[in-house]
Amino acid sequence: MSHSIRRWSACMAASMTLGLGVAMPVVPAATSASVQDLTTLGSISTTVTGLPDSTFSQAESVYQQPVTSAQGWLGFNHQGGRYITVKFGKSVNLKHIQITALQNQSAGVYFPDYVQFEFEQNDDWYSAGARYSAIPASGQKTITQTFAWDSTGGVEADAIRLYIPVGVWVFVRGLDIQGSTTSQGSPADLLTAVPGTGDDIGPMSPTSPGDAGIHNMLLVDTGANGAEGTWSTSDFLPMIGDVNSVGQMTSPLFDTMLFLPYGSVNNTVTGLTNYITDLFEPNQQLSALDQAVAQSNQMLNRPDYKEKVVLTIPYFGYGTHDFGEISGQDVNFAGSGADPNALTARESAMQWYLQTLMAKWQAADFQHLQLAGIYWDEEQYHTTTPGEFSYLQYGVNQVHQLKLPLFWIPFYGADRTDAWQTLGFDAAWIQPNYVEQGASADEVRISNAMETAKQSGMGIEVELTGLDATNQQLYDTFLNKLTVEGFGHDQVTHAFYDGSKLLVTAAESTDPTQRAAYDATAAFIEGK
Repeated sequence: MSHSIRRWSACMAASMTLGLGVAMPVVPAATSASVQDLTTLGSISTTVTGLPDSTFSQAESVYQQPVTSAQGWLGFNHQGGRYITVKFGKSVNLKHIQITALQNQSAGVYFPDYVQFEFEQNDDWYSAGARYSAIPASGQKTITQTFAWDSTGGVEADAIRLYIPVGVWVFVRGLDIQGSTTSQGSPADLLTAVPGTGDDIGPMSPTSPGDAGIHNMLLVDTGANGAEGTWSTSDFLPMIGDVNSVGQMTSPLFDTMLFLPYGSVNNTVTGLTNYITDLFEPNQQLSALDQAVAQSNQMLNRPDYKEKVVLTIPYFGYGTHDFGEISGQDVNFAGSGADPNALTARESAMQWYLQTLMAKWQAADFQHLQLAGIYWDEEQYHTTTPGEFSYLQYGVNQVHQLKLPLFWIPFYGADRTDAWQTLGFDAAWIQPNYVEQGASADEVRISNAMETAKQSGMGIEVELTGLDATNQQLYDTFLNKLTVEGFGHDQVTHAFYDGSKLLVTAAESTDPTQRAAYDATAAFIEGK
């Protein structure tokens, strides 16, 4: 799927109606007279641990059954994670805590990566560690899993809370707390203290070590959709430099072009072979960019300048389809007895693709382009996909062996966004997905994206989805807010998404309403 389609495949899952009819596992009854049900003794609250977002909150408002329910579900949609806190009002001895989660991948509902169990004593919090999610077997559609903590002697605490990370959707129910109000447990402060929140890292700037000096990077979709996916020299010229209404190039514009395949490019040996062939065709795509840079260098009097290029690794998803033959061997991502997580198959596909791509790049010997990095073409991290971390690390190692950085642009609210460095990426840009909301767009979305960037050390994506007056108003609001909040010219590294060549259309248009998007973009990049 394309950059625009994929971001909405996940975000739209936030507003769809979900079929959640599954059987509730039987909770074993307490086996000792000294153990009693403490669930109803406490006051229960749920809080967002990330950045609250009105769109996601509205989506989850439909699924608000009590977390103790044995039948209905409590739904969490994006927004980082949730604390489910139970305050007892007095010290109790806690011996057993459990909660059940749902997975229905076709509806965008996934098990949380883990559930962490924490205990409060004298206003301080202590952790008993996390219980990690099992990776479900292939083919299981709608299933449940129970996360439980147990202690024979118990832990003495005034309150408990469960931390649950949330990617797209997480559904929980059946919270059950067992213990005693008469016996004494071990002090909670014997557990590991929960650290406080640290200071913001600050957003990623063009001088940060991992982003290859990228100031403003334009996403360039190719390989399908006819003219929309075919870039000429004349298309690239107003993207490389600011071309005014009378055709004069006055100053540099985008310093980096990220080439990625349209979503309609088949993710097979045949489809990707055709994509790579198209990418290196004479007088279009990369070749056209090389020619455009040569011309712009004369116009801007910078003879030695080279435009940065970022190429893409397509995402080879577990369990999807037959990829085709590589060196006479059939490659299938569904898994097998010899390769249950399809790791060997997925890695083979990636290795074949990168070798083919890099051989073409070396042979092309472009004189005005420099390869600055590789883009990971999946806008979320799939925590519950079998072998996913190993697969990603293989990609990280393959790219680093090429002496290149690996880049990521997760959508707003994507799982593990804040852990992009731990996952192995060298630089990442957060998608605010603000303009895409249209008439319901909430400026809080921009603020939250900037806060995510500050907390996690990320760059930010600038997004344009239309050239009419309504879209321009949203775009102006977006650019102005970034500028006012210190995310403007040379302060933060930017990636630019403009649908299908919208900025090219705007640059060439004689309609002032359409031209406004190009002029606003140029002014933002140039800091005017």
